[in-house]
Amino acid sequence: MYCIAEKVVLPALTEEERSALLEEAALKSVDEIFEAVPDPRKRHGLRYELAFLLTCLVAALVCNCNSTEAVAQWCREHEALLRQVFGPRLFLTPSGSLYRWLLPRLEVHALEAVLGCWVQATLQATADDPIALDGKTLRGARTAEGKAPHLLSFQTHESQETLFEVRVSEKTNEIPVAKAVLPTLPIAGRVTTADALHTHAAFMQVVHEQHGTSVLTVKHNQPTLYADLATYFADPHAACQEAETWDRRRGRVEHRLIRVSTELTGYLAPDWPLVAQVAQVTRVVTKKGETSTEIVYLITDLRPKQASPLRLLALVRGHWGIENHSHYVRDVSFQEDRSRLCTKNAPQILAACRNLALTLLHRSGFSQVSSARRSFSYHPDQALALLCSTAGQQ
Repeated sequence: MYCIAEKVVLPALTEEERSALLEEAALKSVDEIFEAVPDPRKRHGLRYELAFLLTCLVAALVCNCNSTEAVAQWCREHEALLRQVFGPRLFLTPSGSLYRWLLPRLEVHALEAVLGCWVQATLQATADDPIALDGKTLRGARTAEGKAPHLLSFQTHESQETLFEVRVSEKTNEIPVAKAVLPTLPIAGRVTTADALHTHAAFMQVVHEQHGTSVLTVKHNQPTLYADLATYFADPHAACQEAETWDRRRGRVEHRLIRVSTELTGYLAPDWPLVAQVAQVTRVVTKKGETSTEIVYLITDLRPKQASPLRLLALVRGHWGIENHSHYVRDVSFQEDRSRLCTKNAPQILAACRNLALTLLHRSGFSQVSSARRSFSYHPDQALALLCSTAGQQ
């Protein structure tokens, strides 16, 4: 016997078994796919399988729990439900200290690979749903010995599913990491959007080689390109197509105007051979009587037949929405920056679990994350049904 729990825990999966499980990811539930994550613990005296602990962690996150102590309390209060879903066993209530000990010791790359594999295998996004690159620093995980971890995630615009997340080492930046990850993602036929940091011809080339397209923001990190675009659009006689949108909500009025041109493609070709269109986006926001104006320039390899000015404006708006809403939700609803669990891999492990929880919430049809989490906190059986195939059979 490998553990003292009533349900016998089998030895850790071999590499062959783990590979076979990932190949069948589309047919697996979350609790089943968690079995592919290596368990760093010794088998002697083991009370809880790793898949059980991770499933409870994500389910509690869905149910509005933000700390390991809150997760432990959630397990205690729903012990009968856990027994119903996971079957008879001696132990069903892991402590917060167990999670604080375990999470730093997990193989974060293995967990991210498993979750990325499952999300992509079960992807609900449409075949043309754009993908946004979004970097975020976990400020609450800063320590005296090191900087706060910086993570780069890849998320669909419409379905808001996190396809993959990876840590950016202190010795590098997002640029090489993004170029290494992009070929592993389903970007064929999709538009990839990114902020100005990734505005490089090499980035566009990587996406192009994977049969995708890109829309990139131009700022002062590309001074020559920025000056060329600013000079061109400053000309009142510049040949452009225009489109605009208006948003009015809660006393806030936002006007977006985009001007798109193909006239610079020949001029930019030596340094930017893939660029098919350039654009200027002017965003004017009026709130409480105060008005602010922001001007942003874009380049894209989308041709006019592939993307009209309105389509480009929608892509930019979608990317801004991911940057703003994703950070806000993780910081405010999940209180990510207030977490003080900063040992080793723990912050990154928790971030991956929060991303999975967000993906499951969006797949459930909720647009407001805070209200969705409150709703699931009243119905924990429905939260477990998102993760366990057996939960829906009860």
